[in-house]
Amino acid sequence: MLRLEHVVVNYGSIQALRDVSFTVEEGEIVTLIGSNGAGKSTTMRAITGLKELSGGKIYYEDQDISGWTTRKKVEHGIILSPEGRQIFPRFSVLENLKMGGYLRTKAQCEETLQVVHELFPILKEREGQAAGTLSGGEQQMLAVGRAMMGKPKLLLLDEPSLGLAPLIVKDIFHLIKQIREMGTTVLLVEQNARSALKISDRAYVLETGKIVLAGTAGELLRSDEVQKAYLGM
Repeated sequence: MLRLEHVVVNYGSIQALRDVSFTVEEGEIVTLIGSNGAGKSTTMRAITGLKELSGGKIYYEDQDISGWTTRKKVEHGIILSPEGRQIFPRFSVLENLKMGGYLRTKAQCEETLQVVHELFPILKEREGQAAGTLSGGEQQMLAVGRAMMGKPKLLLLDEPSLGLAPLIVKDIFHLIKQIREMGTTVLLVEQNARSALKISDRAYVLETGKIVLAGTAGELLRSDEVQKAYLGM
């Protein structure tokens, strides 16, 4: 479904991504793990068109999308739930959700809203509440729900567990599994490597802008290198 080939991204004279290549197959959960500054969020921004490529190509459903605008990518089902949630705090929960479906018809949004409410019942309960007054976990659910309102084929989740309590983290990862079961392919960027690998099919390790390890999630969970660097073992 998604294929990066020798992708390079520069910020001025700094090379943030160096010859990055990986694939995401339809129906998978694939995780990118790595430390702060490894280039994980830059990879997501490059895929969505928020950051211009300095080299390489990105393919989606066998089309070269390297030069596509972010809007065109959203129209074709590539949707990002960004790091830090980036909700609109003064808008209501419902208004935030509806903004996620801004490229879709009213009827389509109403249909998808029912699905989002089934996934996140708390968002239905709080639909009239200002988004900024939600708890951290509820705000993360809102951010993911807003992304789901665009009906993604490929959902990009950037650090969905960041700053959340352990019990809420467990709920978030359970919901990611549910989203995949609904037919959505997921590319996940996550520092909580253990939880991410437990729900993933495959994973890649990114260090200083370069893929240094790849394999099934089980293989990386058992890897001595991954255990020492990312699993605290």
